[in-house]
Amino acid sequence: MKLAAIDIGSNSIHLAIVRATPGQHLEILDREKEMVRLGAGTLTAHRLARDTIDRAVVALRRYKQLAEANHVDRILTTATAAVRESSNSVEFVQRVRKEVGLEVHLLPGIEEARLIALAVSEVTDFNGRRALIMDIGGGSTEFIIKGAGEPELLLSIRLGAVRLTEKFVTTDPISLEERERLVANIRADLARLMWEIKRVGYDFVIGTSGTIVNLVDAALQAERPEEDVSDFEAFSPTASLEQIKKVNIRLALMKEEDREKVPGIEERRADIIIAGGMLLETILVEAGADSITSCDWSLREGVILDYLRKHEAEPRFSDWRREADISAVSSGSGLHDAEEQPPIEAGQSDVRTKSVLSVARRYDYDEPHSNLVARFCREIFEQTRSLHGMSEQDCKLLEYAALLHDIGYHIAPNNHHRHSLYLIKNSEMPGFTGHETAIIANVARYHRGSRLTGTMDGKARREHEDFKALSKKYRRQVLRLAAILRIADGLDRPHRQTIQGVSCEISKDGVTFNLSARGECDLEVWSAERKADWFQKFFRVPVRFVVQPSASVEEEESSRAVIAP
Repeated sequence: MKLAAIDIGSNSIHLAIVRATPGQHLEILDREKEMVRLGAGTLTAHRLARDTIDRAVVALRRYKQLAEANHVDRILTTATAAVRESSNSVEFVQRVRKEVGLEVHLLPGIEEARLIALAVSEVTDFNGRRALIMDIGGGSTEFIIKGAGEPELLLSIRLGAVRLTEKFVTTDPISLEERERLVANIRADLARLMWEIKRVGYDFVIGTSGTIVNLVDAALQAERPEEDVSDFEAFSPTASLEQIKKVNIRLALMKEEDREKVPGIEERRADIIIAGGMLLETILVEAGADSITSCDWSLREGVILDYLRKHEAEPRFSDWRREADISAVSSGSGLHDAEEQPPIEAGQSDVRTKSVLSVARRYDYDEPHSNLVARFCREIFEQTRSLHGMSEQDCKLLEYAALLHDIGYHIAPNNHHRHSLYLIKNSEMPGFTGHETAIIANVARYHRGSRLTGTMDGKARREHEDFKALSKKYRRQVLRLAAILRIADGLDRPHRQTIQGVSCEISKDGVTFNLSARGECDLEVWSAERKADWFQKFFRVPVRFVVQPSASVEEEESSRAVIAP
C-alpha cells in the first residue's frame, strides 16, 4: 500500500510518500519540502494573504502530481498553526479542495503533538525510559512526555521560529538587546509549561522539525571528530546543550548571507534560525536537559501511522506479523537442533531489530540461511570471548550484519557482498548511529572477498573506500567481527541448514569447532575451513572443524542396524 502525507506548516509544506508493508518500517519513497512561509505575517495578522495562498496552492498542486505519479492509494493532507489561526482558514481549505482536489484537515495543537509522538515512538527505543519530545515549528511548539505506553503529557504553545522572528528580530546580525529581549520573552512564556514538564519528569530529550534537525546537524558538523565515518549518517544524531549554545553564539554574530553558508543550516532557514536556536536553547536550559537527539520522523509519518492503525482491513505499519527478537533465536551456546530453534516470529523486538528486519525483508533475504548464520555468529562469539574480548554490543552488531550479509543478491549474485554494503549504507535504519551503520555495512561486505592490503592497485583500493573511511579503531572491530561471520556463513554455504549447531573448544592447540550435523556436510566444512583464515590471523590461533552427527542421525543409524539382517 502506498500513501502520501502533506503537512502544511507555518514555515514549510512537506510531502512524504511511503510504502506500507506488514513486517517492515514505512519505506520512504520520496520526500519534498517547499518553504512557502504561510506563517509570514499570518501569525500576527491572523489572516492568510492572497499571494501566500497562491504559493501554497501551486506547491500543493505539484505535490499531488508527485503523489499520483507514484500511484499512491491515498493522500492525507493536514494543516497546523498558520492555517488554524487564520480568520480565512475556511477560504483556504475550500480553495485547495476546488483547485487542487485535496481535503485539508486542520489539526489542533494537542492532536499535532499526539501524531508527532506516534511517529517518534516507532523509531525510538525507550528502554524503560521517559522521553520529552519537542517539535519547534514556525508558529507553535509541541511538547510530549512519553514512555513505552500512551503519552503522559501533551502540550502546545504559540512559540515558533517564524512567529518569534517577526516579533523580536529586526537587526542583522541580531543585536545583544534584541537577543536578551527574545530570550526573556521565551522564558516567560515557557514558565507554566516547564513546571508541568518537570512535574511529570523525563529521562532524555528528542527533537523533531527542520529547525531542530538543522541546529543539531550544524552543532555536530562544527565539532566533527576525526573518526567520524563519511557517508554513514546517524538516523538520530545527538548534540549536547553546550554544542547548541556554541552554534547559537556563532550564528548570532553572523549576517543572514553568512548564515546561509553554515554547514547543516538550510539556506532558506537562515533568516529564522536565530529565533529558532534561542528557543531551543532556552527550552533545554529551562527543562534542565543537557542534550537533545534529533529525529527525522515527525508529523507526516505520524499522520500515516495513525491512518494505518485506524484501518484494520488495510496493511498496517505497526502490525509486525513477522517481527523478530534476534536474541530469542540466536542466544545460547553448545550444540543445538535447528528444528527446535524458535523461528523469527512475533517476538518482543526493539527498534534496532525492527530496522534490520525491515531492510532484510525489503530486499528478499534468505530467511532460514540468514537466521542460522546469525545464530552461529552468536554461538561462536560467546564461546570465544577469551580470545577476542569484545562486548555484547559488538555481538549484536555482528548478528545484525549476519541477517543482512546476503541482501546484495537483490541487485545481483556477482559481487553481492559489495551490493550488500551499498544497500545497508543507503537504507534508513532508525536506532543506529552513523558508526554503527558503518560497522554493520562493512562487516556484511567482508563476509566474503579479500581485505584491503597495501599492494592493491587503484581500482581495488576504491572498492574498499568505505572501509578506508573508518578510523583505525573501527577497522579493527570490523575485521574481527567479519572473521566470525565468514566462518558462520561458510557453515551454511549451500543454504541447506545441514549443520545445526556449533560448539567451540579453546585449548593450547587452538580452537576446535565441534559441528552438529544432520547429514553429509563435506561442502560446509570445506567452505568453513577456507573462510577461517581471517579468524586464525586476527585471533592468532589455529582452528579445526570436527563433525559430530546429531542425535537424530545417530538414532536413525542405530535403528537401521537393529533391523539389518
